[in-house]
Amino acid sequence: MLNWGFSLLELLITICISAILTTIGIEHWKEQQLRNELAYTTKQLAYFLYEVQIKASSENKNYIIHQFTSPWCIAITNDEKTTSCSDGVLYFIKPDNSVEISQLSNNKSAFILGRRNLAQTMSFQLKNKTGTSRIFISLLGRIRFCAENSYITGLPPC
Repeated sequence: MLNWGFSLLELLITICISAILTTIGIEHWKEQQLRNELAYTTKQLAYFLYEVQIKASSENKNYIIHQFTSPWCIAITNDEKTTSCSDGVLYFIKPDNSVEISQLSNNKSAFILGRRNLAQTMSFQLKNKTGTSRIFISLLGRIRFCAENSYITGLPPC
């Protein structure tokens, strides 16, 4: 007599293997989503700072970068006094994701100078569960970003 179907044991083993592989796949997908969020936020903040640099250079004005912590945001103003992000000329508000800003190297404020495209040296550190990234601004106004202690697609290693 020919057996044309599957036994119950074969079916249960197949379901268990599928469930294990699905669980592993979901965990890796969540981790990849977090890495993408970190890379996206790092690049967006670097492009925002580049936009501020171009604005300062084209208008020949000096701008001050202010950091606020909860929820984190970066505000750009012409003077020292600001109480919130929306008071600034330009502002960058934290995207709706898991990335947190952990430090600005210069006591939560720094300068971008319009003349000769200069800036006060500074660095931002962004982090989430998968790793950390940094954005550096050099004295000559060069803006660059990197991933510190893990591989993140789209970010070069530090």
